[in-house]
Amino acid sequence: MSVLNRIINILVLLAAIAAVVFSYMLFSKREKLTDGWDKMAKAINTTARTLDDNSASGTTAARDLPVDKLKHQNYDQLGQLLPKLNDNAEKIVKQRNDLAASIQNVANTLSITGIKDENLKNIASYKDQERNFVNKVRQFRTVRDSVSAGYAGTAAKLGGRVSASEFNNSTTYGAAIRKVNAAADELIARRNAYANYLTQIARAMGVKAPNLSSKGYQAELAKTLNEFKKKQREHATTRSLLAREKSKSASLTKQVASRNNTIKSQVANIQKQKNRIDELNRILNKDGSLPLPEKLLTGSEPECYKYVKGKIEFVDKEFGFVTINIGSSFVFKQRYGIKDNYVSFPLQAGKQLSVARNLEGDDPVGPTFVGKLLVSKVDKNSAVCNLVTGSPVDYQVGDTVFFSEDDIVDALSGKAAKK
Repeated sequence: MSVLNRIINILVLLAAIAAVVFSYMLFSKREKLTDGWDKMAKAINTTARTLDDNSASGTTAARDLPVDKLKHQNYDQLGQLLPKLNDNAEKIVKQRNDLAASIQNVANTLSITGIKDENLKNIASYKDQERNFVNKVRQFRTVRDSVSAGYAGTAAKLGGRVSASEFNNSTTYGAAIRKVNAAADELIARRNAYANYLTQIARAMGVKAPNLSSKGYQAELAKTLNEFKKKQREHATTRSLLAREKSKSASLTKQVASRNNTIKSQVANIQKQKNRIDELNRILNKDGSLPLPEKLLTGSEPECYKYVKGKIEFVDKEFGFVTINIGSSFVFKQRYGIKDNYVSFPLQAGKQLSVARNLEGDDPVGPTFVGKLLVSKVDKNSAVCNLVTGSPVDYQVGDTVFFSEDDIVDALSGKAAKK
């Protein structure tokens, strides 16, 4: 019996020893498991803080996954807490994917090639892809700035004041483009005006107008210039021939003048006597009283035309017109007894005038009819007249202009002068 008790005691002792050993081993495992659990909780919380990036990412993973709630004592709450880590991770991944897609869209919009959103999502390739994208964006900006600077330089050449920064600004680029287009339109209008006037000049000179709209406009201009020079040589030849004819005419005129000296002398003497008689008649009537005109003129009477007299101030022999010293402020003096009546009688465009030389002079040759003028433009104290008869060389500065009887008839009837 004692042997059995000893065996039982030994067995109990062995069991106790085994229990102690297993208890120690279980405690050691528990300590390792608890320590591992704590490390896992800290790792999850660290990951959560990394995702939050001090609230920069907009997530709240660290707040939702604190270390104390992730410990093994709160095992029952892990089912609610751990999915939040996945939710925040999905948000970060979505943000990454959206940014990658946005960069891809920007690259497509800017026509930048070689950028793929899947490479931007990949940890191994995103850095190289990012550097490639940034470099190409810088290249795009360099090209844009160069284009803007070149466009601004072109605008300056066209006369437009636009800076490169105005083209780069999204709020001012439209106005800047309109400025450049306006300057270009003005330059084109000026070029077209030059071409139009050059065409009119060519036609006036009787040469073929140059075609300035073609690429060979320089050759066209050279051809027109040669035609002008040819016309100039022809003009010089004509002038030389005309000078010879004038010389012959002058010789004949001298012969006629020599033969008519006596007649002219007598005519001049008769004219002097007539002028003296007219002067005496103007001073006294037959009964010795002062003479009075039939009526006091006011400027609306036909008789006013007889008082209009002026002088040629300038003769343009190149374009064939003259200027006279009569204008819209012309005033003549009517002798009314012993008083002077000053009458305003403006010169009007469209009227025809006669021109004479030595009309009031003492030249024994007497007055000489020169030609007819047509008033084209009237200023205050002068007027521009086109030649109705003769050529510019026939007219001289100082020649007298007046309304002859037939000019007055035409003026009163409104009849236009015929050139």
